[in-house]
Amino acid sequence: MPFAGPQQALKKMLPRSWFAFIYKIASAIYLAAWKISDFLYYQVSSFFYLVTGNKKGLRRLQTIKQILPYTMVGRTGLLATYDVVQQADKQAVKGCIVECGVARGGSSALMALINRENHSGRKSWLFDSFEGLPEQTAEDEYEAPVNKIPEDRSSPVVAKGYCLGTFEEVEDLLFNKMAFRRDDMFLVKGWFQDTLAPNKAKVGDIAILRIDGDWYESTKCCLENLFDNVVPGGYIIIDDYTSVVGCKKATDEFISNRKLNVKLVLDKRGGCYFVKPPASAG
Repeated sequence: MPFAGPQQALKKMLPRSWFAFIYKIASAIYLAAWKISDFLYYQVSSFFYLVTGNKKGLRRLQTIKQILPYTMVGRTGLLATYDVVQQADKQAVKGCIVECGVARGGSSALMALINRENHSGRKSWLFDSFEGLPEQTAEDEYEAPVNKIPEDRSSPVVAKGYCLGTFEEVEDLLFNKMAFRRDDMFLVKGWFQDTLAPNKAKVGDIAILRIDGDWYESTKCCLENLFDNVVPGGYIIIDDYTSVVGCKKATDEFISNRKLNVKLVLDKRGGCYFVKPPASAG
């Protein structure tokens, strides 16, 4: 969620009707600017890579562009995810891909596309309620910016029931549009606290764990249940690290409690990733 801190500050300072009016206009401007910026970036960069013969750069953009209609992740987040998966494949990190918080399936499809192109043979485990976001808690220090939020629940509004992708929608994307094999991708429906622990043993070794649960409890649940499955040298992506206060709090607490010596690499849009250190490194 962009500018979440200033939003909450303005909401406390202004009458609700004023804030709702400003929020509606600012959101429209932000989304329009985001779409225009993305369009220009992909078009200009693709042309540049084509002219200069940069096949890797062109492949990167062409792969990402395939999933753009199905994701709410920003450009730099998608680029960072692409690069992480490529690094894991190049380094032959063993294990599967796990995504917690699938929404409409775009990021899951992106990671699977890269693996198919690289012939890595990884399986994917995808966990989601397929009912949108759960209720936030006091740890998140957040409430929806306005009372009336968009009718379209696939909207990137950070509120209960939003950021929604249905099970059927994601199945259609993965198995019909993208033609992935059902034996390679496992969709698990339910809340994280009900589905992660029972499936932990089935998941096995994890090379890439991507967490996009927004809230404190969701992020905490994913880390506590699945971090030990991540192999040393494996990658953990936290999609909402600096953009949602509860997510950052849960991540920082986990790293501190485990005494992990890790370097957080920010993606310049609110997310980050880090590499799991060897056991002896703490």
